[in-house]
Amino acid sequence: MQASHPSLSAGTSGTPKTTRLKVIDMVRGITILLVVVGHAGLTPAVLNDMFRDFRLPLFFIVSGYLFSASKYFDNLKLLLRTKLLTLVLPYFTAGLLTYCLWAILRLVANDHSPDVGWVQPLAALLYGNYSDGLLLNIPIWFLTCLFVTQIVFCITMRYIHTRSWQLQHGVILALSLTGYGLGRVFFLPWNIDVALVAQLYVFIGYKLKQHQVLSRIRIFNLNTLILLFIFLAAAYFNSYVDMNNRVYGNLLLFYTAGIAGSLLAIKGTQLLSKSKLCAALLTYIGQESLVILIFHYGIFILLLNFLERYVLHTYLGWFPTTVIAVAGSLALNLVIKKVPVLSLLISGKRGKGSRLSSSEHDGRNAITLTGG
Repeated sequence: MQASHPSLSAGTSGTPKTTRLKVIDMVRGITILLVVVGHAGLTPAVLNDMFRDFRLPLFFIVSGYLFSASKYFDNLKLLLRTKLLTLVLPYFTAGLLTYCLWAILRLVANDHSPDVGWVQPLAALLYGNYSDGLLLNIPIWFLTCLFVTQIVFCITMRYIHTRSWQLQHGVILALSLTGYGLGRVFFLPWNIDVALVAQLYVFIGYKLKQHQVLSRIRIFNLNTLILLFIFLAAAYFNSYVDMNNRVYGNLLLFYTAGIAGSLLAIKGTQLLSKSKLCAALLTYIGQESLVILIFHYGIFILLLNFLERYVLHTYLGWFPTTVIAVAGSLALNLVIKKVPVLSLLISGKRGKGSRLSSSEHDGRNAITLTGG
């Protein structure tokens, strides 16, 4: 999230600002790929567990980096309108599409999801929460969470951004601790408690941009080794992490691993940016991360799981599943872009030849990581 940005790939390629934004797109590309391989059953499991420590925190940090203070601090209605279009509308569209597919598969195979009633997934969709697996398209929980996260962050920073950094940090930390405490008692609708926990990550991303830290980050130096040591130590000593299920382990280790891992990912992305092929591929994936988030699980992994059980009678493995899910999502998006109404429902973009306003585009950038 940032002050009114153009498309992250726009502008003169040689400018430092564009280079930094390109790195952010690549970071989103890497992060959404980590999400997909996780849902595809990445092995060994310990590697997938390690990625869990920073992949969602990285989404939130990027969201904070892209936050537009100049645009939204004095216009909360614009923020609400933009995020409803670019986060909430795709959430319900994706949820209903997955429900329709699930219903068809259930009619084809009577023993498919026999313990789930017809109405339960729709109720879970309205509640905006994981709901013990009743949200059929599990990854889209992140969309409602990010929506609440951005609203809370904007309202909070609107009143404290002129105060000392100590006060700002104290308020944000208090919100995060409140979310952690609430999540231990009950899961709030639309992941409100998780959104509060995420405030510290968003705040860090916001400060990274405010102090232009990305322009000073070096790919490999002593700080890299220190960050690597901190991340590995925090990830090792903390327990399993799953923000969706409010499993944070030790909160200090949770934040330490999330921040250190995210900074390492940014450093690694800068290294990959030296390869034109990697840069182009990851930038493209990052710019389309919303549709990958929506479709990879709710359409393609759902279909693959059905085929593996009822047709193939074998497990394809995490790598083929990842390739099919990502490539399928991107291919489906190419078709959707040709239909303005579908494009609007899925991504908040009215299709080829009908661009959104700059504010709507900025909102879409905030999720095309991530979402998430």
